[in-house]
Formats: sequence, structure tokens, C-alpha cells
Amino acid sequence: MIFKNSKPILIILALVSVVCLTLLIWEVYNIRLQNKNASELISVADNDARIENLSQSIRVMQSSAAEDLKKFDDLVLSGDKLVSFIENIEGTSKIFGLDTNIVSVEKIEDKQAVEPDAIRIVMETKGAWSSSASFLRTIESLPYRVKIDGLNLSKDENDWHLKIILSFYTFD
Repeated sequence: MIFKNSKPILIILALVSVVCLTLLIWEVYNIRLQNKNASELISVADNDARIENLSQSIRVMQSSAAEDLKKFDDLVLSGDKLVSFIENIEGTSKIFGLDTNIVSVEKIEDKQAVEPDAIRIVMETKGAWSSSASFLRTIESLPYRVKIDGLNLSKDENDWHLKIILSFYTFD
């Protein structure tokens, strides 16, 4: 059976096929574009989740390390703690029964040195031998970097005299 008007029907079917094929290609392109956008959004969301996890971990570490940081800060000698530090040294010497005289306190700055600034303290004590030795051991065991630049121990009739030159590094 051959239709007389089969040529226009074939043309119409061909046009409909071309339109359907064009729509199919367009939809495939849109799906790929949306898939690419979705992949980018997933990547951004993963990065945000990683950043959030990292920031939360940092917050937890900071809160758990706050006490350790305070302890560390207490161990670091800075310019604002110098007066109380010297008072502690004097108080310690009095506990050992020594007469203490702080002769001088000076800040030694060396702009070309890699090391931090230092505080030099010259002090003299007078008292018993055991007290002087214990005081010296206490100075050496301070939680700071202590450098004994000079030490002079002498005895008169009754007491031992100790002249000590100490250097402490400060971190301002």
C-alpha cells in the first residue's frame, strides 16, 4: 500500500525527528551542565565541611591548651613580670634567712644578637653558709634560662657574703 501523499508525511516525520533529536541533544547538554554544577557544589560543600571540622578541632585544641598556654606564659619572663620576679628572689632569700641587697638591675640589649634581650641583676647576700648554698641552688633551678655571669663567695668573722651576677632572658 502506497500512499499518494506519503511525501509530505515523510517530510513532516523527518522534521519532527530532527526537532526530537535537537531536543534530545539539548537535554543531554543540560543534564551534563547540571551534573557539572552539582559536582562543583558538592566539592564546595566538602571543602566547607573540612574547614568547619578543622576550625572545630582548632577550637577544641585551643580550649584544651588554654591552661598549658597560661602555664607557658607564666614561665616566660617578660618586662612586665620583672618587678614581681625580683620581689620573689628577695622573698626567697629572706626565707633562707639572708640579708639581700639588689645592687643593680639593667637591661642588656644587643640589636645584632639572635638571642632575646637579657636582664642583668647584681645582688649581694649575707648569712650562713647553708642558707647561701641553698639560695644559690634555688636560683639555679628557677624555671627561666638563668646564666650566672659572676659569683663571689667570701667569709668574714660570722657570715658568708655572696655576690652574684645573674642574667635572665626576657621575651617582650
